[in-house]
Amino acid sequence: MMAPKTQTRSHCRGVVEASFAHLLGLVRDNGRFVYAHRAGRPDVMLDGYNMLRHCGTLWFMLRALNELALPLAPAGRAALDRAVAYATGKFERPLWISEPSLALVTKGAVKTGGIGLALVMLEEYRRACQHGLPAAGLPGPEEMIPRLQTYALVQIADNDFLHKRLITDGTVLPFRSAFYTGEVLLGLFVTGCSDPRLLATTEALIARRYGVAEQSHWMAYAACEAAARGLIDAGRLTGYLTDLITAMIEDDAYRRRRMSTPIACRSEALTRFVGLCDQWPGRFPPALRAAALQTAAENMALQLGWYADGQFWKGDTDDKVQIDYIQHNATAFLNRWHID
Repeated sequence: MMAPKTQTRSHCRGVVEASFAHLLGLVRDNGRFVYAHRAGRPDVMLDGYNMLRHCGTLWFMLRALNELALPLAPAGRAALDRAVAYATGKFERPLWISEPSLALVTKGAVKTGGIGLALVMLEEYRRACQHGLPAAGLPGPEEMIPRLQTYALVQIADNDFLHKRLITDGTVLPFRSAFYTGEVLLGLFVTGCSDPRLLATTEALIARRYGVAEQSHWMAYAACEAAARGLIDAGRLTGYLTDLITAMIEDDAYRRRRMSTPIACRSEALTRFVGLCDQWPGRFPPALRAAALQTAAENMALQLGWYADGQFWKGDTDDKVQIDYIQHNATAFLNRWHID
């Protein structure tokens, strides 16, 4: 497949700006998004809500705002604040943890992946507040981030993380997600956590190639962040990322599903990896960087087949637009915008 010639930096920026604008228009008066709608018909709202996707969508939006220095009218600033306030309104203190801590609670339970996504959201919100986004009376990120980190670290067990608990008494629930471990690692790294328990757990996960078979884009993000910050042995990270990125390049079965988001998640990982190659020169073969960039370009050409006017829909047989579909697809274009 030939990479499209339209993936210039200006084109990538245009996709990001349109996606940001569409999501901003989906923020309701109470801070919730219109979670899903038909393509081109945001008035045709579909059921459902997911707070992890709420936080992940805000992470993309705040990244776009910060990294592209997007102009934002007062109404847009207010909408972003409402959306952040809606998320932080779901924070509760787990009384079974002695240290001050916070957890993102939905339906009486805490999902560890939600802690990670709340952390990356708050880190970008902190940056946005430094650039003039009003905090609208919310507690400062500097207060909330350490408490979320505390909750996350308590979840470390057997060189991995527990994935779900009841907020009332901490009862561990028998639920496992393919995403939560990578999400919480990323959130902890992005917010500057270098606790020895975290680093030992990450070393063990990398040693057993956690996430490689699944082509986990969250583990790619986490490993790249650990590398950029010098938190883990460079040789081990190089080997792990080589295996993970090679799996995404060589096994493209995800494309045959003809759905935008599975493709977009690989594009996110591939473009973040290319960014690391440029940030961390000499660690990876130039041929691997080139192959990752080529695969991402091919993927993004496919993604554009399910895109119009700031909206990415599910795929060939379903025109549902959902906030996380936009998040993952548009984030790939934001990552690509940074690459020369």
